[in-house]
Amino acid sequence: MGRILVVEDEIEILNLLEKGLKRHNFTIEVSRDGRDAIEKVESFSPDIVILDIMLPELDGVSVLKWIKERYPHVKVMMATAKDEIEDIKNGFLSKADYYITKPYVFEEIIKGVQILRELNSE
Repeated sequence: MGRILVVEDEIEILNLLEKGLKRHNFTIEVSRDGRDAIEKVESFSPDIVILDIMLPELDGVSVLKWIKERYPHVKVMMATAKDEIEDIKNGFLSKADYYITKPYVFEEIIKGVQILRELNSE
C-alpha cells in the first residue's frame, strides 16, 4: 500500500506533499483539479488519496463521493482549510476516512497515512 494520489490546487502545498511523501518511499501522482483527479484515480489506482475540498473544475467532496461509489477500498484523507464543524461532518458523511485541516505540518500527513495504511491491512 504505497500509491498515493495528492489532489491540491496550491502549488506550494502540492510540491511539499509530493517531495515529502517520495522521501518516505511512496509512489506519488499529483493532480491540481477535481476532474483530473478522477482520471488519475482510474489510471493510477492509488491506495490513498489526499484530497483538498476547494478545487477548480470539480470540488473535493464531489470527487470523494465519486471515489467511494466506484472504489470503496481506496482510503481518502481530506486535507483542507474547511475547518468548521459542518465541513468536517460533511466530509465524514461523504465517507472520508480521515480529515485534517490546514494549516498542518507534514508529520500530521504522515501520521494520517500510517493510520489509513493500518485500516487497509485489517
